[in-house]
Parts: sequence; structure tokens; C-alpha cells
Amino acid sequence: MKTSLLLLAFGVVPFCAAQTTMPSNPDETVELPAFSVQSARANAYRATDSLSAARTSGALIDTPATVNVITRDFLEDIGANSMLDATQYVSGIANGRLGGANGIAERQSIRGFENDGRTIDNFSAGFQANLDPALYERIEIVKGPNAILAPTGTPGGSLNVITKSPQFTAANSASLQVGNYFGQKLTIDSTGPIAGPFAYRIIAAGQNAKTYVPGRLKQWNINPQLAWRIGSHSLLTVKYSCVNWASRGAASNPGTVWIVDSSVTDGAIAPNTPAPGFAYRGANGVPDWAVRSDVVHRAAAEFTTALGDHISMRLAANLTYDHMNIDGGQDAFPSQNNRYNPYTGAYTPDQVWALNAVTKQYVPTFSAQYDPTKVARVAQISPNWGEDLQIQNDYAGNFQVGPVSIRPLAGAVYRHNSGSTYNATAPLPALNLFAQDNNPTHPDISAYTRSVDSSSVSTTKQAYSFARFGFFSDRLFVTGGASRIWVDNSSNNHLKKTITPLNGHKDTYLAGLLYKFTPNIATYASYSSNASLTSFNNLPLWRQGKQYEYGIKTSFFDQRLSVSAAHFQITQTNLVTPNPVFLSDPVNNPSSLLSNQTSHGFEADVVGGLTREITVLASFTLQRPRDAFGRRPRNVPDHLTNLLLKYDFHDGAVKGLGLFAGVNYVGTAAGENPITSGTALGVIEQVSFYLPSRTILNLGATYRTGRYRFNLNIDNALNKKTVYQGSSRFNLSPFPATTVRFTTALDF
Repeated sequence: MKTSLLLLAFGVVPFCAAQTTMPSNPDETVELPAFSVQSARANAYRATDSLSAARTSGALIDTPATVNVITRDFLEDIGANSMLDATQYVSGIANGRLGGANGIAERQSIRGFENDGRTIDNFSAGFQANLDPALYERIEIVKGPNAILAPTGTPGGSLNVITKSPQFTAANSASLQVGNYFGQKLTIDSTGPIAGPFAYRIIAAGQNAKTYVPGRLKQWNINPQLAWRIGSHSLLTVKYSCVNWASRGAASNPGTVWIVDSSVTDGAIAPNTPAPGFAYRGANGVPDWAVRSDVVHRAAAEFTTALGDHISMRLAANLTYDHMNIDGGQDAFPSQNNRYNPYTGAYTPDQVWALNAVTKQYVPTFSAQYDPTKVARVAQISPNWGEDLQIQNDYAGNFQVGPVSIRPLAGAVYRHNSGSTYNATAPLPALNLFAQDNNPTHPDISAYTRSVDSSSVSTTKQAYSFARFGFFSDRLFVTGGASRIWVDNSSNNHLKKTITPLNGHKDTYLAGLLYKFTPNIATYASYSSNASLTSFNNLPLWRQGKQYEYGIKTSFFDQRLSVSAAHFQITQTNLVTPNPVFLSDPVNNPSSLLSNQTSHGFEADVVGGLTREITVLASFTLQRPRDAFGRRPRNVPDHLTNLLLKYDFHDGAVKGLGLFAGVNYVGTAAGENPITSGTALGVIEQVSFYLPSRTILNLGATYRTGRYRFNLNIDNALNKKTVYQGSSRFNLSPFPATTVRFTTALDF
């Protein structure tokens, strides 16, 4: 069924193409304004339009929402190795858990909510391997829930990677990057016309780099593409990607094994050194043979055409096969459940609490958080297989009815994915942290015991409509849209031999009002929502994300510079939370409750050219993300400030040289999500430690002369020693030390 649907989607393309007249001039430009964005810009870092807010192209200043665009020029200047590199100067964005260059799934936190995955050319993509930035044409970040692009995504926002496409003008480039960490990368990019109305592109890259923690990042990918120009207003593009990605050694665990010292309690700031026996950038119990790997095969096709003078159509399909595997080992620590003070909810690392039968009081007993000479360790195997088919069909219109401009959109999405996984563990010899053995014998497969063995099949359907009305010569824009989602999911627990169905449907909405005081100054208000299906008491339950946003947008100096500011209020509903008083009174209280998580705050961004020579990227964020009990979520700071300044020399002996400096300030953040079941007395557990704030200085230079481009990037130039990316008290990551990378690129 999945294969036949994909063939149907591809089969419709030649049928539609047959109805279209071929262009008389093979160099004639194909114009598909509804589903493409402009590449010409007044400033290299400043984009003027996007297509992620509602799958169609629109000017940023006319969009009643915050959309941040990362351009290709910026990605090249900073030598981006990951999504986190690319977005580090954008408001409202911080690292997620297990993110970064050797992290997984491009994890970021956006407006207080962790985003696990991204979309690629409008298709959801949840595989763990990071997508090579060599494929990026641009990144579009839509803040808040998105009822059309990511109807079941997280409410903080969506990351949409627009990948490079074949060009009908020949261009070839090769680049080599070397560095002390995350370097040693070769990339080749070739595109141009071939016979008649066809164009190709081949992008290939390979990397074998040292990571900051002991280990390596090894990856290669090859991405052939073909475009067929079918008439002056029709285009078929087919893209294939093969990604082979692996992180080895301690780098296989992006949340490095690291314990916060037991003296850190009651919400204190974690020091930049771990507990005794653990090293700042050591393997800390992860075997040398540990590996996290992901092999991805991804094929996508997109056909866009004009149906008359006022309607454009897009038909696209994507099929992904994914095989991810974890084969590693790490330390195992005692349960935290009985280490919370029942009276205060504070975590006491070296004490366990029990009820005294005589006094009826809870009393602590000393029990070390761990024994550094004898740390338990386990080996783990966890493979995942996935197949994901998506088909999308959109129709966009552009009409003028008297004084009113109307841009409607209607479309549908079909998605079918299936997957299977198991998790198995085996004992490893205990670890003496003062005489570490990082190469224990890999257990025989017969020694592993499965704790998880499951599979799932899910079908998601979506139908949506959207319209933008322009009044008073497009000074006032009114937008509105609706989406209906149908989910039919089935999970199979092979160990318990149970099948759990989950199905239902939900409507989500978006609306906006934008008024332009002048062509370059606009103010707006908007509402947006999305929803995901979960269960509560064995019944379907829709968890919704809702956002109200108010903002102002400006554009100066012939669109060279933009300044924007927004206030947002986000609520995620129906989070299933253990009832804290259930343990103290299970008869009169349910075991679980429904609660909300909220985030509200203020953002400001400045992007573009102050002058012809000076370019700025600046952002400021104040936000207050909190759960139902007033606690801060893991890795999400309340305060972010970022600034990058670049000076380009356009004349004289150093013409073509650009120098830049960037500063990232990230405020304190919770290092863990504490247990939510409550103590035996019904007291809510508190965050036991916080990650320290950090200020990171990045420096760089780029020089272009003729066919050559040279880049020097110095990240963390002051060698700031700090920790980030907390997973728990037992898993933190050291921020990489000074990282120097040099890139040489040749156009030929």
C-alpha cells in the first residue's frame, strides 16, 4: 500500500506534465512564486521572505508571526557543523538535550519547549542523524505552534530546512575543512544544466573528526538530484539522500556521563568540575567500542505548476528508510526516588529517607550517591528501524477582487510510518573511576536481556485551508486558517503480547491581523495552535499547543536591515502528570492528573546591514517557561542575549575580507526535569541543581578572491570552561573548549 501510494504520487507527475507545453527557449526562467523564495537579497544575512508559515511564499513583513531565516551566506561564514551552530544568534533558541555537533535530531529549545526533530523541505523528519549543513540552502524558524507546517509538533516552534536544489546555471565547488575538533571534512557540490530541459546537482561530503569528549564523529553522505523544467511554469525536482552517520567512544553518548557533586543541593549552581573520580572531558565509563549510528535513505519528489493565471499547485512525496542503532555502555546509579526530603521536596544526594515505625517521622540514613571505586556499569543494545511515507498536495491562489487581494491556500497531507525497536542490556564489570578501564570486553549477544521489544504503525491525515486578505492597498492584512488532523496509531508490545490502539481527530486554527503604518513598519497580533495525540487512563487525549503573539516588524535601507520585536504567550495543555498526593492518600486521589505547561516572554531581533560594510545579528530574549508546579524545564534559560558584528572590506588591498565577532550569553537553566510523583507526604520535588550561565566569544574571518574562499572560525575564543546540556544529575556535557577550524573552498 505504501509503495503503491508513492508510485501514484510520482505517476501523477508525468500525467500532469504531459498537459504542459515545453518552453521554446530552454533558458527560459520558470516562475513558481507560490512555492519558492527569493535568492536576491539587499544584505547577505537578511532574507525578505519565507515559505514555512503556511507552505507558500510570503514577505516576512507581511506575515503576522515571528519567522527567523538563516541564510546560506551566514552558514558559510561561521562554518556551521550543526543546527545549533546555525541558530545560535536567533532569539528564543537554546540548546536542547543531547544537541550539538555530535548530538542527535537537531534538538533545540524554542520559546521554552524542546524541539525533537525538524522538517526538511516541509516534510517531518525525525531520524537521529544530524543533517549535514552542506545540504542547507536556508533555515526557516517559525515561532509558536504551526497548524499547517507542523500540526503535531511541539508548541515552541518549527525548524524547516530548505535544502539546495539543481540550478540551470553551471556551478561547481569543493571545500576542505580542518580543525582541532569537528573538522576534517571534505565537501563537493556540483550543479548545472544537462540535456535539454534538465538540470542536476550532486552534493557529497565526508567527515572523520575528533570530538571534544574522547571519540570521533564519522559521517558521509551523497545526495544526487535532478530537475526537469516542464514548460515555463512547471518544474519537477527529485532528490535522493544517503546518510551514514556515527559517533564513537564517549561521543556516542551526547549527554556525557558526569555526576554533579553531592554538595550541590537545593537548587545551587553546578560547578564546572564533576564529582570526584569523573573527568571534565573523560570517557567516564563509556567503552571505547561504544557507537551510536544511523543510516538514512531518503527520496523526495516535488512537482510545482501553474494551473492558469491565478492558481499554483504543488504535489510532493517523501519516503525515508532509517536504521538507527546504539551499541554502548555506561554507568548505572541508584534510584533517586527515595532521596528526596519528604517534608521539603529537596533532593538529598547522600541520604535516603524512610518512615520510622515508632515516631511516625521520616528520617534520613547516609547512603553515598555512588562509590567511585565500584560504579555499576551496563552494556546496552538498542536498534530502531523505521519507514516513513509522506504525500502532500497544495493549491495556492492569488486573486484581486476589486480593492481586495486574496491569497487562499488549500491542501492535504497523508503520512504512514512504521517502526520497530528493542532494548537489551547486559552486565559489564564494575568501574573503578581512579583506574578506569574504557575497553571492557564486549558482552556476547547471548548475555543480553531484552526489556523492550515493540513495534508501531501510524497513519496521519491532515486537511487544511488558509487565506490572507489584503485591504486598503495591502496596508491591512487579515489571515485565517484551519486544519483537521486524523490519527490512527497502533503499538504492539511483543514482550507483554499486547496491542494498544490510539486514534482520533482534532481541529486546530490560526488567525492574524497585521497593519502596515508605512510599507516598512507593521504591527500585528496572531493566534496559532497545534495538537498531538496521547492517552490518559487508556483513552485518547489531545494535547494542544496554543499561542497568542503581538509584535512589530520594520525594514530599513531598501530592506537591508530589519528590526522586530514580539511578545508571546504559549500554553501546552493536557500534560499527564503524576499526582503528588497519590502516595500519601491513594484511596481518595487518582494516580495522575492533567496539567499545563506555559511560557511567556519578549523577543527582539536585529538582522542585516547597518551600513554597506557593517552587518549585525542581534537578539534579546526574556522568557518565563514553567510547568504546572512553577518549576523551570530542563536546559531552558530565562534570559538570552546574542550579538554578531561583521565588517566587510569592499575596496583597497584587503577587498573581499570580512571580519566578525560574536557573543552568546545564556542565562542559568535547570539541569534536570525532577521526578513529578511527589514525596510520600505529597510535597513536590524541586530542581536540585542549575546549569551556570555562560558567555561565549566567537571570532572569525572570511576572504573571497576570484574563485577562492577562505574561512577561519575560532569558537569559544576565550576557552570558557563550563557545562551545558543537562539530562540529569548523572548526565551533563562539557562545553567544547576553543575550537579552531579553517576552510578552503574553490569554485570551478
